[in-house]
Amino acid sequence: MSGDAKNTDPRPPLELPFKYCDTRDMRILDLSKDGIWCVPVLGRTSLTKPRFLSYSEEHTHPECIEISYCQRGMLKVRSQGRIYDFRPGMVFVSRSDEPHTLCGFPKGMLMYWMFFRLPHSGVPLLSLPESEAKWLVDSLVNIPNRLFHGGDAVRVAFQKVFAVYDSMQRGAPQRTMRLRIAVSELLTTILDASADPEFVHSNKRVEAAIAGIRRNPLAPVTIDGLVSSLSMSPSSIISAFKRLTGLPPVSFRNACRIELAKKELEKGSRTIAAIASMLGYSSAQNFATQFRLATKKTPCEWRNFPLPPPSK
Repeated sequence: MSGDAKNTDPRPPLELPFKYCDTRDMRILDLSKDGIWCVPVLGRTSLTKPRFLSYSEEHTHPECIEISYCQRGMLKVRSQGRIYDFRPGMVFVSRSDEPHTLCGFPKGMLMYWMFFRLPHSGVPLLSLPESEAKWLVDSLVNIPNRLFHGGDAVRVAFQKVFAVYDSMQRGAPQRTMRLRIAVSELLTTILDASADPEFVHSNKRVEAAIAGIRRNPLAPVTIDGLVSSLSMSPSSIISAFKRLTGLPPVSFRNACRIELAKKELEKGSRTIAAIASMLGYSSAQNFATQFRLATKKTPCEWRNFPLPPPSK
């Protein structure tokens, strides 16, 4: 029988910062044992309580492209000094030379992830013809975006790989064949999602609007104004804001105002009434009410609340 199952990767096994396991919260599987040498790690993280892994600093995985899909949870990824909002339905890609780390593993999160090990000369890739294998590798190496919308299609493709892994008896010839097909479908589905031109263009426009609100949270924000400036429908704008920030536009602007209020309160140079006026609230009482709803503290309590020591 031809294919990956009759070939082995001549390189030594990957050095990983974690161990393979198969538990309720964490599934970390090695598909190379099934002849799919290009996927040495297939993961599913479903946490019933917060968890801390063995690394929190940015790291790389030499020879591998890491691809993650968030199904549930408001996650953040830190990479090269930038924080990415990794929201449900999104795909995040880290190339082998791009440092990255997930900022926390909160209760309730559900994430699928995999390592795609770049091929070694002479070892077939998923039993594909040489031209198709080259296209697949080149496309993954040059994927146009690190963060993009994968939606249900990517989720279903990840679930299908796990379903084949769990349902087919190890050693059965059809197991490797079906895994090979499922992995090929997963990779092509990810590539299709990454190249969606409408999503890419609209995402960049909305990201620019989000950056502008962060820079100046005092400027007015309305759906009509965003429709005019972004040339997008109201529903598309609201959906994109929720995807990228977790909040609709006006709520995001209000959250940014609260963050600015925290900084002003910590400085201690302005009265609460002056801060309320500066931020555009109708009164100090209205400001205090909105601040308490967002932080569970009144402005006075926040001002007197001791700040945590700086991290070392």
